[in-house]
Order: sequence, then structure tokens, then C-alpha cells
Amino acid sequence: MKTLDSYIGIEPFTVLVDDSKELNELASQAKKLKNLPFPEKMDKVKNLALDAIEINAYEQWTVWQKKANESTGTERENSLNKSRYFFDIVSNQHPLGYALEKKAGCCRYQGALFFVLGYEAGLGEKHFIQTAPVGQMYSVFNEVFENGKKHTVSIFKESLKDKSLDYSIQNPKIFEQATDIPGFNFYSYHKKDSGIVLVENLGKHIKEI
Repeated sequence: MKTLDSYIGIEPFTVLVDDSKELNELASQAKKLKNLPFPEKMDKVKNLALDAIEINAYEQWTVWQKKANESTGTERENSLNKSRYFFDIVSNQHPLGYALEKKAGCCRYQGALFFVLGYEAGLGEKHFIQTAPVGQMYSVFNEVFENGKKHTVSIFKESLKDKSLDYSIQNPKIFEQATDIPGFNFYSYHKKDSGIVLVENLGKHIKEI
């Protein structure tokens, strides 16, 4: 286990949290939420994350690929280009600042952003970035604890316009199946009398410190 002085430079599930202008502005807004009661703070941190990455890149990749398959000529080529654009965001390793600049991201970027904003807002007593298998892929989501109660947050799920793409419909227990992955760093923060402690640990979460 290692304690960190800053979230800048952490890399949860391949998303580097870089020091971008967009993130700094969002962090400043999140700090202003510190004194709100938990339910209101939770809603406002969610809204910050949803507004910042307003385009669900996985959904748009799916939408434009379908349009390409159903069209021909110039329309097909335009649809393929848009599909490739969003597929790149989903499948390749871009820093968080890139997703914020494009206002588009999938669960990896959304989970990292919600974690950072939660940290700045002092959301919950503990907060974990989690992942769970979805077929041959993984979903990234967040678990926030307050008064010992777990609150599961999937900004990915909440950002979907087409709810048929919500994989929790097929697997309602998906967010109960958080898993450890050897070789990945896991991140959490823990509220202590001395302040909020940010933790990195290889392969699995540290549940208590």
C-alpha cells in the first residue's frame, strides 16, 4: 500500500489522470460542495461528471457503426469515420484530459473523473474505483460509503440515452461482482480525522487503513 499526496498521475484502469485545465476547473467546482449534506453532494458530483463527459463514447460508437452498416456511399463513409472516432476513445489509452476536452468517454474515464471529483468534494467516508467483468470486457464503476452504507455509482449507466445498452439489465448483479486484477493499481480514499487519505495498492483494494 502507498499513500499519495495527489491524484494527478494516478492511472486507474489505464486512464491517466493528467493535470489539465478542464480538470482543474471541475476540481474547483467540486471543492465548493464540501459542506453540503451527503445526498445533495452526491447528486451534484454526479451532475458535474455527467456534464463534463456528456457523450457516452461506447454508445456513440455503437450508434454510428449501426448507421454505417445500414447505409452506402458517402453516408456510410461519414458514419464509419464517426464510429472510428468514438471507437478510438473507447479502445485506446487516452488521458482523462483528452476525454474532458472531447467531452466524450466510456466507463473508464467516467469512473476516474467521478473519483477525483468525489475526492475534492469530500464525498463519503470511503470511495473505491471498481471494475467487474462484462463478457470479455470490464465495466468501471464507483463505490462510495457513508455511515457504513454502500452507494454504487455508474456514470456510464446514467449517461446512456439508449437504455438497451445498459448491461445491468442482462446482469442485475454486475455491480456486486467487483473483482481484483493482478498488475493493475487500485485506488481509494478514506476520510480520517487528519483529512482524506488517498491510497494506491497493486492488485486489489485496501478496504481499511
